[in-house]
This record gives sequence, C-alpha cells and structure tokens, in this order.
Amino acid sequence: MARSIGATEIPDKFGNVWQYHSQSDRHSKIACWAIMFDLLQHCPLLRQHAIEGKVGFGINHEMRDFQTNRKKVLDLVVCTPRKAGDAKTSKRFDQLVDECGVLLSAEEMEILNSLPAVPVVPVGNVNVALEAKATMTAHIKALPRLHDELDSSHQTIHGDTDAAIAAALVTINASGEFLSTSNNKYSIAERPARWNVEPQPKAAERTLAKVREIRRRSKPGDQGFDAMGVVLVDFRNDGSPCTIWTKAPAPGIGDSDHYANMIGRIATLYASKFAAF
Repeated sequence: MARSIGATEIPDKFGNVWQYHSQSDRHSKIACWAIMFDLLQHCPLLRQHAIEGKVGFGINHEMRDFQTNRKKVLDLVVCTPRKAGDAKTSKRFDQLVDECGVLLSAEEMEILNSLPAVPVVPVGNVNVALEAKATMTAHIKALPRLHDELDSSHQTIHGDTDAAIAAALVTINASGEFLSTSNNKYSIAERPARWNVEPQPKAAERTLAKVREIRRRSKPGDQGFDAMGVVLVDFRNDGSPCTIWTKAPAPGIGDSDHYANMIGRIATLYASKFAAF
C-alpha cells in the first residue's frame, strides 16, 4: 500500500503532480485492493466461494440504513452477484492492478497469479463492507469529522444488512511535515511550496486515540465495527517515498487494530458467518 501510494502521480490544474490528493480516491482504491488481496490469501472459505463464482466484489457501493434511510458509499464490498451471469462478464480483480495504480513485487505478482480471478460485479447481498479513511495532515482539526464518518459507516452497513461484516481501515500520517494540495493551489515549481507542520507524535497519538473510541461489536445486533485496522505511515507528499511507520504510537501485533489482526478477524468472521453459504 505504502509503495503504491508513494509512486502515484496525480496531476492538478496548476501543473503540479501529487502522490496524494484530497479530492482523489486513488489512495482508498489502493487500500481496498490490498485488503482484498490479503483476504483472498488468508480466508480459505472466501477463496473457495470466489472459485465457485458465488461472490465478487464492488467498489464505491451505496448502502442504505433501512431504519433511518441514511445513505453512504462504502469503498469495498464483498458480495453475491445481483443476478446470474454477472460474474462472467465483469472486470476481474487482477485486472485492476494497473487501473488502481498498485505496484507489486515479483513475489506478490506470483501470489496474485495463484489466486482466483474474482470479478467486479453488480452488488447483490453484501457479505463484507469496508470503509477506508486516511488522515494525512491537520489531524486535530479533522478529528470530529473522522469520528463521525466512521461511526456512521458501521451504522449504515448494519442498518442495511445486519449479517454483513463491517470493517474499517484508517491510515494516519505520522510525518511532521506534509504538502497539502489545498494549501498549494499554484505551481510549486514557480513559487515555494507551503508546508503543513504537525506536532508529532502528539497529532498521531490523539488521532489514534480518537479512532479507538469508535464502537466495536462482538455479536450480531450490537452497534459497532466487526473489525478495524489502523496503519501509520511516514509521508510528506513531496515525491519522497511513503513508508510504514512502525514505532510508537503505531499499533503492535498485540493490538486488535493492527492490520494483520484486522485481516485475521475478517477472515475468521467470514468463515463462521458464511460456512453454509
């Protein structure tokens, strides 16, 4: 994920080229592709369902809370095809590598070639729904909105389909400096760029603490996410690499919101919920 985001090139109307742009969904598509890649490796039942053509996936799918009529677009859903035959005519998961801007190593490409070709399908019943959020700068200012958007996501997912696994991945930037596209609406080749300066690690710590306030659920009918992961990155958006931040306050392998534990929990829940599917 970090490698791919770091290599992204998003042009703006001022002649600048960015790795991250707040008005682009490229970063969330990369994150969703990576999560699907890992789920197919670590959830044998999902892989079997994909081989049998029982499931596909959708990107940017609108879900609706039946109780409140609230609508929300979810970044990734694993789902049944809406009708028979949809899975045979759709774009496949492996074909999205170039479209999403995913950079794979030779080893990762070999793994991809061993996985079933899951199709992008019109969404029928939702088995897994995931929200991918990123906060790259101005963390403290963005905290209320980040919390509210995440909280509304699990409510909408379970309001639409209580049996669905609601998951979230939050990417937090731990860098003390960041080039924001909103503060550089001119050619930075002609004028000095304006840097956002963050009080790190305080900003990342507060953001992580706020994310950890989001409700989780341990049984059907409860409010909250079924699985949540947090990834910290060191990212300046100035053309230098985006790397994974592993020092404090990044979640450790013993934390439930460590990325690997999020993947494991989704895989376990899928195996138990959809064994008879």
